[in-house]
Amino acid sequence: MNYTDTFTIYTRWFNSYINHFLETHPDLYENIELKADHSRKVHDEIIGIAKNLKLNEEGTFLAETIGLFHDIGRFKQYVKYKTFSDSKSQNHAELGVEVLKENNLLKNLAEEQKEIIYKSILNHNRAEIEPDINPKVIFFSKLIRDADKLDIWRLITEYYLIKEEKENKTIELELPDTDEITDEVYHAIMNRKVILKESMKTLNDFKLLQIAWLFDLNFEYSVQRLYEKKYLEKILKTLPQNNKVNQVKTLVDSYFKESSIKNQLLIIDTL
Repeated sequence: MNYTDTFTIYTRWFNSYINHFLETHPDLYENIELKADHSRKVHDEIIGIAKNLKLNEEGTFLAETIGLFHDIGRFKQYVKYKTFSDSKSQNHAELGVEVLKENNLLKNLAEEQKEIIYKSILNHNRAEIEPDINPKVIFFSKLIRDADKLDIWRLITEYYLIKEEKENKTIELELPDTDEITDEVYHAIMNRKVILKESMKTLNDFKLLQIAWLFDLNFEYSVQRLYEKKYLEKILKTLPQNNKVNQVKTLVDSYFKESSIKNQLLIIDTL
C-alpha cells in the first residue's frame, strides 16, 4: 500500500466533507471552520510526536489518519444540535466512527488498521483509555489524546485573549463565567487527577479541567511542547487571583520541574 497516496485521498475527502457543511450551513461557518482548523492542526501535532518517536511509515500513516479524523463527528453534531457539548447532544467520537463507516472510507485498510483507527478515535475523548488486548490500540490512543490536548490548549488560549471582544459561548460549553471554582474540581486537580466533565459548573472549572490535562499526557515530547508554548501559564492568568489558584500554579510549576529532572536523567542514562 502507498500510504502517502492513501492519505492524500483522505485529505481530499475531508476537505470536500467540510466544504459541504460550509456551503449548506453558511450561518454556522465560524464554528465549523474552527473545528476543521483544529482537526488539521491536531494532524500536525500528532506528526510532531510521531517524528519524535521515530515511527515507521505505517505508524506515521495511522497516526496522521487518526489525527485528521478524530473529530469528524463534530460537524454533524454541531449542525444537528448547535453545541459541542456531548452531554447535551451526542458523543462526537462515536458519531465520528459512524461517519467513517457510513462513507466506507477505510475500505482498503487491513482489519487491524481499521480497528486501531476506530478505537483510538473512540478513546480520544474518554476520561480514560479503555483497556484493550491490542497494545497498538493503547499506543495510538495515547498519541491522539496528547495531540488533541496540545491543539485545544492553543485554541482556547487564543480564544481567552479575544474573549472580551468576541465571545463564543460554544467554545465555553455554555458554562457560566463566574468567579466560582467548584470544590470537587479543585480537589481533583490538587490530587493530580483528570477532572471529569460532569463535575464542572463554571467556566473556571473548565479552565482547571484544561490545566489538569497536564497529568494525562503520555509522552515527554508533549510535556516539553506544552511547557515551551506556555499554554498553562496563559490559562492561569485568566483565573481569579486567590489562594486556590495560587496553589494550582505551584502544583503546575512543580510538575514541570519534576518532568524536566526525569528528562535529564533519561538523557544521562542513554549516554
